[in-house]
Amino acid sequence: MNIVVAGYDKMLAALISGAKLKGHNILGVFRIDRVKYSKFTLFFKDIFAPSVDYSFIKSHNLYDIKAKSVNSKEFINEIKHLNPDVILVGSWSEKFGAEILNIPKYGIINCHPSLLPNHRGANPYFWAIYSGDKKTGITFHQMDENFDSGDILMQASFDIPNDITGGALKNKASKVAELMTGELLDDLENNRIIPAAQDNSKAIYDKYPYDGIDIVDFTETAQKTCDKIRGLKPWCYCSCVLKIPAGERVYRIKSAKIPENIPCDLENIPSGTVIHSSPEQHLYTVKCSDFAVEIKVF
Repeated sequence: MNIVVAGYDKMLAALISGAKLKGHNILGVFRIDRVKYSKFTLFFKDIFAPSVDYSFIKSHNLYDIKAKSVNSKEFINEIKHLNPDVILVGSWSEKFGAEILNIPKYGIINCHPSLLPNHRGANPYFWAIYSGDKKTGITFHQMDENFDSGDILMQASFDIPNDITGGALKNKASKVAELMTGELLDDLENNRIIPAAQDNSKAIYDKYPYDGIDIVDFTETAQKTCDKIRGLKPWCYCSCVLKIPAGERVYRIKSAKIPENIPCDLENIPSGTVIHSSPEQHLYTVKCSDFAVEIKVF
């Protein structure tokens, strides 16, 4: 099949690699840099500080589509000229309008790293971990004029390890997406796909980021607190305020775990109380709503 790919970072690379692995023809790539930067800025950035996406595209000798938006006349005219069978999208912040959606023979297909309709929206890696999900996955779905709401074409799930970070989960999801991409295109070409409508009554649309996303106040459970801290890595480190003998201090949290043993009765201790500290090791054990967490700070 002849395809165009739009996206950025690991998911863009996964879609390109997965398609090429099965022998499909990539007519062009539209990278997020084109949306983020002006032509003038991007000209110099590509020379002196090229993005990973730009370097990847050039390393595969792929056509770098020049436009400012997926809904711009430049992009629409380019797609009409290239005439792809399908456009694959991996990590994109714009809504696609009706005009561009209806150009390719098989429409536009988005690769979303969650088990839709669960965790629609940005950064489902964080939300899967923070929500305590045991499984997540990859969903290829037909795009419509809303975010992550189109018919499901292919879906696969995998376990979420207890200690995985958001960044590591993204890496895992990208590898799964790469393996699925060629199969999706083959099935699409051979008319082996039956679209399945999403159950909108079960849809969860997550906002990311939100105010206070990186603040830990220890009012949640110990597990929820740990999940938040690791789920946000590597995009940001959480901050907290600890009351220590020298007074209140703000710390950034490097890591967190639930200790096996606590050297005191926690029943009447308020959340946020430091119950054990090793300042020389930058370790503090802090009471949460149900138990405690040991955090490493810097």
